[in-house]
Amino acid sequence: MIKKMSKHFAIAAIATASIQANAAVLPTFTNGGFEGYTGDTNRHNGIVPPGWTTTGGTPDTFDGNTNFGNYTWAPSSTGGDFLHGIGTLGGWTESAQQVALTGLVVGQRYEISFEQAISRSDWSETGGTWQITFGAETQISEMMAIPDFGVFGGWEWQTMIFTATSTSQTLTVTATSDTQGLRADLGIDSFFLGDPGSNPDNPTTPPSSNVPEPTTLALLMLSWLGLAVTRRRS
Repeated sequence: MIKKMSKHFAIAAIATASIQANAAVLPTFTNGGFEGYTGDTNRHNGIVPPGWTTTGGTPDTFDGNTNFGNYTWAPSSTGGDFLHGIGTLGGWTESAQQVALTGLVVGQRYEISFEQAISRSDWSETGGTWQITFGAETQISEMMAIPDFGVFGGWEWQTMIFTATSTSQTLTVTATSDTQGLRADLGIDSFFLGDPGSNPDNPTTPPSSNVPEPTTLALLMLSWLGLAVTRRRS
């Protein structure tokens, strides 16, 4: 009887360990800090940092000291460079992406978190948001209102949870404004893609997802059912 019980529990433990091992798999995401640009960050340079590809408009690499055209920025909590994008809702929008990120587990939940900010330059007209697309799913960040001239509203953390539908997915960040045809100047930094709850920089991080998923619970129940049948036969 003890041998049979041990066998059932061993099967359940192996199945559970296998699923939890999958949860530790991380995608091939790189350069969430938008670092590595060596050019002039105090102008519209139209360059994205290494690891990112421009997919719309001409997003720029800025830093906390960028101040031409009456821009007012400040370093994010992780410092360094950040990505600047212009949004006008259906008109001129700026976006960047990382293509075909591999190493994903279908059905697994992933945290995407980042800091966002807005500034008012000589050309800014309205507020805006960042649109995050991961695979076939799109989520929108909280709206940022346009500040007064010379006022920087600060960096705000955003946390989103996506579920992978493929082992390889494309990630795109797109700046959008809140009014058709009006310009918003947005920043994004400290970008993270990984297991929920594992971003050490995110103070609003959700609890870790490394808890028994429905599949894990189903396997445990099957094992317990087998144990019950064995005991009944005994």
